[in-house]
Amino acid sequence: MEDLLISNDEVRQVLTGLRKTSKDLPASILYDKKGSQIYEEITKVEEYYLFAAELSLLKENADRIAKAIAPGSLVVELGCGTACKTAHILNAIQSHHDRLQYVGIDVSETVLQEAKENLLRRVKGLSSTNVYLVQGEYLDGLKQVRQRFPDEMLSIMWLGSSVGNFTYDGAILFFRKLLEAVGSRSRMFLSTDMWKDENTLHAAYFDRNRVTERFIKNGMKNALSAIGHEVAEEEEDSWIYRVQINQHLRRVEMYLSFPQGLNIEKPKVFIRRGESILVEFSRKFIMEDIQELAAKSGFCVQEAWRNKIYGCQMLLPGSEALRCCWDDTDELFGRIRDWSAKPIDVRHPFFFYYGHLIAFARLKLIPAQASLEYDDMFSRGIDPLVLDPSKCHCHPEIPDKWPSTESIVNYVQNGRFAIKKAVEEGKVSTRLLCFALEHERMHQETLAYMLTQQTKITFEKKNAIFKGIERNGVSFENFRNSTLIKPVLKPNVSIPAGKVKFGAKRVDGVFLWDNEQPICTTSVSDPFLLSPKPVTIGEYMFFVLEGGYDRKDLWLPEDFTFFQKNGFKWPATWTILPESGDCYVHHPFSTKHWSEVADEPVYVSLSEAQAFCNWVGCRIMTEAEYHRALDYDPDGQKLLNMRDKGWEWTSTAFNPFPGFQPQPEYEEYSTDFFDGKHFVLKGSSPATHPSMYRDTFRNFYQRQYLYVFAKFRRCCM
Repeated sequence: MEDLLISNDEVRQVLTGLRKTSKDLPASILYDKKGSQIYEEITKVEEYYLFAAELSLLKENADRIAKAIAPGSLVVELGCGTACKTAHILNAIQSHHDRLQYVGIDVSETVLQEAKENLLRRVKGLSSTNVYLVQGEYLDGLKQVRQRFPDEMLSIMWLGSSVGNFTYDGAILFFRKLLEAVGSRSRMFLSTDMWKDENTLHAAYFDRNRVTERFIKNGMKNALSAIGHEVAEEEEDSWIYRVQINQHLRRVEMYLSFPQGLNIEKPKVFIRRGESILVEFSRKFIMEDIQELAAKSGFCVQEAWRNKIYGCQMLLPGSEALRCCWDDTDELFGRIRDWSAKPIDVRHPFFFYYGHLIAFARLKLIPAQASLEYDDMFSRGIDPLVLDPSKCHCHPEIPDKWPSTESIVNYVQNGRFAIKKAVEEGKVSTRLLCFALEHERMHQETLAYMLTQQTKITFEKKNAIFKGIERNGVSFENFRNSTLIKPVLKPNVSIPAGKVKFGAKRVDGVFLWDNEQPICTTSVSDPFLLSPKPVTIGEYMFFVLEGGYDRKDLWLPEDFTFFQKNGFKWPATWTILPESGDCYVHHPFSTKHWSEVADEPVYVSLSEAQAFCNWVGCRIMTEAEYHRALDYDPDGQKLLNMRDKGWEWTSTAFNPFPGFQPQPEYEEYSTDFFDGKHFVLKGSSPATHPSMYRDTFRNFYQRQYLYVFAKFRRCCM
């Protein structure tokens, strides 16, 4: 048992585990010097996919992960091992933040020294004075770090899916204790192995060269040595290694059985003949497991990088998640020149939303507090019918004159102070906090839609384009010979018919919007074809040039009337200059010539998307077909950008799943829009916050609403 500090508590854990009816051991007993060396061998075993899968994910996302690390924070790694994988992230952090301090925590002194040597050799610009080593268990090590660095932001990294060595309840308890040890000035970067097929899992832990078996037997020897029993070679050889896949608990279990039994007189330990001991287990995760773990231990999932094999996620304590969200809102409003502007006529001016975000959070998170002057005015926004804006859901009366920007800012500051205090005092549940955070993140995205239209208005004023003029008399001659205008190809990715399950189960303490729940099972009765990628700006330009907006036969009557009446002849994010015919595409803070973005997805309303599909003899897929396509191609190898680069329109009306229950804190959120006029969108857009990336999320907009960052792809039978 070389180089392993065995605490009295661990000895007690070993004894407790070996005296149970169903015997087990603490995972920490596995990692003495020899165990760590064997583990390094395991990482090179062909069947053991975990190391390579994690390393690949870290390399692929190193820059994005580095950006999610708090600037200037102290990077603390739990169970750092030799830190070979960590070096890739640290290089990206050094490059992105130009400052890096690192602390490695491990039970093995030898391994810590090796980690330091590796990092100094592999991380450019890292000096030995900025590398600190702590030998000990996770929580004790973190307490030492916090004592030494009381005011630093800690960015804690826990790689290797080591959280899988904890039970469900044990992991929640550990994360709560971690938060107690380091406080809210922290972030947790957590890697997790994802649940997968049994054959892959079994092979990973029962490799043909039996390296994992040696690792498990070494851990058993450590445990017995800790209680005073030295194991002879002959005795070790008699132990039988077995791997079992526990479907119910989603974990791989590694057992040793004792054909001859074992009887230790002092301390009293008795193992029957043939009895098995659970030496180690490794839980595997689905996305819902991680959300549940975070929520029940006081964290919010801020961002994630996952594939079907492995996942990494950044978890933030509630108060830190709140601070980051408010910082993003302030940065966004800091770039808005005129808060009184109203670039989308069926929305309020910009400054309403600054007040609305805090009014909503106050009313939902701390409803018992005394009301403030603007609470009611800013409590709810508007989403009138596009075809008849005089009709709208219930909302506060719109004032003749809005409050001044200064008074709104003061209202927000007071509201934030009260919310922050309530969160820090533990008076707000993580579930409710995530509810308020998602609401604010959603409005940050809708503000991006407004900013895009404001950018367009500013651009057109500079180019002396006035409303109405840009829609008429435009020459398209500059486009007709462009090689960027591509012919529209037929869908060619075949998706088989079959059952499909979407939605999510209700879990106490975990926030999801009511319309995402419960789980819904249905079937797609016929196979269908999908385009491998969304319709691009270049492809849609062909539709515009061919007069698609003037083809009555392509549109629903009410849609055609609406577009003709308003003179809409191309997407709302475009400007086509009357004299030159040049086309420009607008974004929240930039404008690009269409040739620069011709291969990017086009953003249009559902009405425009369906007209285009009618033009090429196709249709928009349904919500069920979207999920069936994800099941067929979960990693997006054949179907590109199903989850990103723009919300994906479906032709499914926004309706509740069977068993729907409105959420008590916001009953009208979904129910006001189960009206047959709103339709489901899936995925995300470039303006969607990463904390909201999940397949269950259902966005919804009216079919004629022009301003969403929403794409579409062709579908046919």
